[in-house]
Amino acid sequence: MALYRAIFVLTLVAYVPRAIIADCSDEREDQVPHQEAKLHTDLLHSYNTEYRPVKDHKTPVTVKIRFALKYISFDSLEETFNVHSWVAMTWKDEYLNWDPSCYGNIKELQVESQSIWTPRMALFNADASVYQSDAIYTTCLVESDGSVTCVPHLTHSGICRTSLRSWPYDVQNCTFYFGSWMHTGEQVNFTFYKTRPIVMDDYQDGPGWKLLNVTNERLPGGYSCCPNSSYPMLKYTFMLKREAGGPAAIIVIPCIVIVLLTLISLILDVKDCTRLFLLCFSLFSHFTFLTEIGYDIPKHSSDTPIILLFVRDSILITLSAILLTLFLMSLRKRIVPAPRWLVSINRIISSGPGKYVVFTEFDPSESTDVKVLTDDNVGGSSGTDEKLRITADWIHFANILNSFVFIIVSIVYFILICVYIPYDD
Repeated sequence: MALYRAIFVLTLVAYVPRAIIADCSDEREDQVPHQEAKLHTDLLHSYNTEYRPVKDHKTPVTVKIRFALKYISFDSLEETFNVHSWVAMTWKDEYLNWDPSCYGNIKELQVESQSIWTPRMALFNADASVYQSDAIYTTCLVESDGSVTCVPHLTHSGICRTSLRSWPYDVQNCTFYFGSWMHTGEQVNFTFYKTRPIVMDDYQDGPGWKLLNVTNERLPGGYSCCPNSSYPMLKYTFMLKREAGGPAAIIVIPCIVIVLLTLISLILDVKDCTRLFLLCFSLFSHFTFLTEIGYDIPKHSSDTPIILLFVRDSILITLSAILLTLFLMSLRKRIVPAPRWLVSINRIISSGPGKYVVFTEFDPSESTDVKVLTDDNVGGSSGTDEKLRITADWIHFANILNSFVFIIVSIVYFILICVYIPYDD
């Protein structure tokens, strides 16, 4: 009896699932696909994605492009420019049209881009180190007249040669060239939307850069080698400006401080080592400054930043000021009579309008080579006076020379600042 019960249970377990599956299959067979599914099946039943969607092979497929910019990033060190955007593409597919009245008045249909023909728009000056496919993968909207619209989210990475002449207030122009690798303009014709080919409603600037302007231009792509074919390209030019608040604080301001340090040292007296110490410190600061900005400035550029030329010329001026200081120190120590031409120069400048130019005054009485008479050495007063007169001639000439050099250096620095110090427009 127990054996019969076990056989019955096993038979029941084996039969019930088959009965359920059979009932589900019958229900699915009874289901009629809705009009949208029927339309989708009819359109793609014999569709071929490998060929252009035209019935006459001489008819070009016109593809309209619109860029909706979202985000950009620019690496000036590697000279790579990245653009993140939604790219709207619209064209006419002659094999994807239907009569809406035959399909429940359906006028639009969503189709995966892998199931239909899509244009392959390639970036010609792309970064070769980053793989970028020209195929799109998204959901496209197909209208009853055959119009297809796809809006994929794409990231394009290209090469942008930097121009660092005005660094850190530089403005970069990065250009992208788009087109088709496989087809000529007579097969696939890329063009822009007539209205708003570039949309920046939701755009955000990347770190360290501000987008000033974007321009678009269609290049016909006619070449003498191929008079019967054209290769049109879409040209986008992005104008970027560096956010130079941080670099200016560590580059431009120290340059001005070093200039002031050199100029102030030229006013000091040369009787002690204070002036020489300040000039040596200024020269050391120049080299330290060059070392520091070497870590910040981009290494690759078609031209040299003009601020480096300013530091170069400032180093030469500071070195010349050190040599001048050593020469003036030697003049103060001379006790030989001054030549007549030197005394004549002193008298001409002292008696003429040039005396207003001589503003630095080195006191002859503080010369280390002239000793002040004591009460016990009255008899040598005439010799001491002669030494004071001789020393005064040399020191007066040193004053004239130092004032003249200070004026020249000030003018040279003014010209260098106007020419070589970049500024924010």
